[in-house]
Amino acid sequence: MSLNEQVPPPPPGQPQYPNFQAPPPPPQQGTSGLAIAGLIFAFVAPLIGFILSFIAIFKTGPGKAKGRGLAVAGTIIGGLFTVIIVVIIVAAGLFVSNSTVADPGCVDGKAAIIKGAEKVDAASLQTTVDELKAAAAKAKHDEVRDAMNTMADDYSQLLNAIKTGNMPDNLEAKISTDVDKVDSLCTIGS
Repeated sequence: MSLNEQVPPPPPGQPQYPNFQAPPPPPQQGTSGLAIAGLIFAFVAPLIGFILSFIAIFKTGPGKAKGRGLAVAGTIIGGLFTVIIVVIIVAAGLFVSNSTVADPGCVDGKAAIIKGAEKVDAASLQTTVDELKAAAAKAKHDEVRDAMNTMADDYSQLLNAIKTGNMPDNLEAKISTDVDKVDSLCTIGS
C-alpha cells in the first residue's frame, strides 16, 4: 500500500475512525530545583536548606515535579544540622558565661596588673591597688574576686615596703604565685 492509497473503510457495524495515532506521552517532569537547592543548602546553611526542602516536599510527588526524596533528605539533614548548630551555640554560651576568662574582674584586673608593671613607684602602685579592688568588685566569680583582692593586698604590701623600706619576707614569691593564679583564671589555655 502506498501513501497515496486510501485505507479501506471498516466493515459495516464497526465505527469509523480516521487514521488513529496514539497521543504523545505527557512531557517528562523535571527534578525540582527547589528540592536540589534545599539539599545543597542543608549542608551549607542548614536552616535555609531545611526551609527550602520543606517547601519542596509540597511541590514534588506524584503528578508534580520529581525530587521528593531530595526534598525529604534536605529537610532531615537541614533540620539535624540546625539542631546541632543550636546546641553548639548554647553550649558555647554556657561555657563563656561560666568561664572566668570573660569575667569583668579578670579583664579589668589583668589590665591593671599589666599597666602597673610599666612603672613601679608609689603612685602607680596605689593606682594598681585601687584598680585591682575595683576589678574585684566587678568580678562575677568568687575565685576571681578572691584573686583580685589577694593581688591588691600583695601590691599594698609592696607599696608599704617602698614607703618604709622594709620588704616582707617572701613577698616577691607570693606576688609571683598570686600572679600565676590570676593567669590560670584569666587566660585561655593556662
